[in-house]
Amino acid sequence: MAEPTGGELVARVLEDAGVGHVFTLCGGHVLPIYDGCLTEGIRIIDVRHEQAAAHAADAYARLTRNIGVAIVAPGPGVTDAVTGVANAHAARSPLLLIGGAAPLGLRGLGALQEMEQVDLFRPITKGAWTVPEIRQIPEVLTTAIRTALSGRPGPVFVEIPVDLLLGRIEERLAPIPRQYVHRPASLAAPDAIARVVDLLSRAERPVVVAGSGVYWDDAAKSLAAFAEAAGVPVFLTGAGRGTLAHDHPLAFQQARGFALATADFVLVLGAPLDFRLGYGRTPTFAEDVVVCMVDCDPAELGRNRPIEVGIAGHIGRVLDQATDALPVALPSRWTEWRGRLEDRERDSRSTLDALTASGDMPISHYRLAAEIASVVTPDTIVVGDGGDVVGCSSKIVRLSRPGQWLDPGPFGCLGVGPSFAIAAKLLHPAQRVLLIAGDGAFGLNGMEMETAVRFGLPLTCVIGNDGGWGQIRNPQLSFWGAERAVATSLPTTRYDLMVEALGGRGVLVTDPNDLRPALEHALASDEVWCVNVVLDPGAYRRTGQVSMAI
Repeated sequence: MAEPTGGELVARVLEDAGVGHVFTLCGGHVLPIYDGCLTEGIRIIDVRHEQAAAHAADAYARLTRNIGVAIVAPGPGVTDAVTGVANAHAARSPLLLIGGAAPLGLRGLGALQEMEQVDLFRPITKGAWTVPEIRQIPEVLTTAIRTALSGRPGPVFVEIPVDLLLGRIEERLAPIPRQYVHRPASLAAPDAIARVVDLLSRAERPVVVAGSGVYWDDAAKSLAAFAEAAGVPVFLTGAGRGTLAHDHPLAFQQARGFALATADFVLVLGAPLDFRLGYGRTPTFAEDVVVCMVDCDPAELGRNRPIEVGIAGHIGRVLDQATDALPVALPSRWTEWRGRLEDRERDSRSTLDALTASGDMPISHYRLAAEIASVVTPDTIVVGDGGDVVGCSSKIVRLSRPGQWLDPGPFGCLGVGPSFAIAAKLLHPAQRVLLIAGDGAFGLNGMEMETAVRFGLPLTCVIGNDGGWGQIRNPQLSFWGAERAVATSLPTTRYDLMVEALGGRGVLVTDPNDLRPALEHALASDEVWCVNVVLDPGAYRRTGQVSMAI
């Protein structure tokens, strides 16, 4: 048997890790890895920009809860991928970026695309390595994968010089480690569970906030069991959306602001106390509220505010412990509290229903969101990529299961949409994939619609086209006025024709009555579709939904 090349060793490690697809933009330095992937049966998905490759690998990791892989050329290929890695870092996504590098013997001589790459990634990864010799390729890669998947998940970077990828070595000198990833489902100390249960039992207005950690720990069933045993209202945030189905009686959405500002006990599960939760401080949280947290990362416990109990552990296992310790009659204690929140939910829904019924032309953001919600089924994967149009849709689209909604995460990185949708369709070809994009966000990586066409990945992109960067333009108008509003306007571009030019199908929608037929036709198709919806740029602002995106 021929001695394997370094590129073949890379592919063998990836195949052994359960990787079925890699995302890339070609470069001579990484060609040996492609050859190895073909031998190992790993499908190579080549995109139009390295940022898109990193985003696709990020989504792949989220949807599989396993490593996602992007492979890029050195220099500009690596720097193009930085944004995707930074987004994965903020979203706790275990992305492995493999970068090519100049030959070891030419280091420091000014070789093509030579630069210091490892130091570039240290602040935005869990680890960054360069491979010093062929025999260490399997060891370095498996160390990177183990690091990405262990504890709090996150991205990693490995740089491999091209001469190592081209070289050959005896198999016995470069064995591939196996059984190298161990993620023990850590339990909480019994006294910590007892303390949380005691504090909950004495509360009058308890709330649970379930975040991305619930998704990553695959703890949806445990969350439902705990909520039902306790009778506590649950609000979902981040990738936690969908971990409790929208029609579950304890799943709340619209009343979150009121609930957090009124609650006397909040149990935060796998959600950092960052800007999305007002940093856990007043006025978002009530002044004297008791806060307890469960997270896989001890560093998150007590960040930004004092907490009563912090538990570092597997959220599902900890919830199971807590469920077993709950008093039997607890749910009846909070009937009145749940009723108050239900009233708030109904009032908010009534307000939204009035907005979504609008027949105005140009179309309002809320009417678009309502029509999107009407075609989303439990087997539809929804990707959000934009500002106002996605923020509005997130209030109205109802989710039934974990992993049904994908968005950039706390980094707020626009342009992830086409890549996320491509990864979703690759992994779940039988499910419908619906991308909701703002016209600004779509412009960042819209060329990836050609990638979807080329690989036969029928997905539907709905563009909310309000002719500008609405989430930024609206507060700009409010603060400085129209005469000083600069850098936030865009033309009402015919993105539908652009997608047709790339081999897909497109339709321009200007009448709200045409929305649902267009969406249903596109989603039923076996082609790539762009539904380009012309929106009223001032509609969202007139509802008072203006916020500085800072």
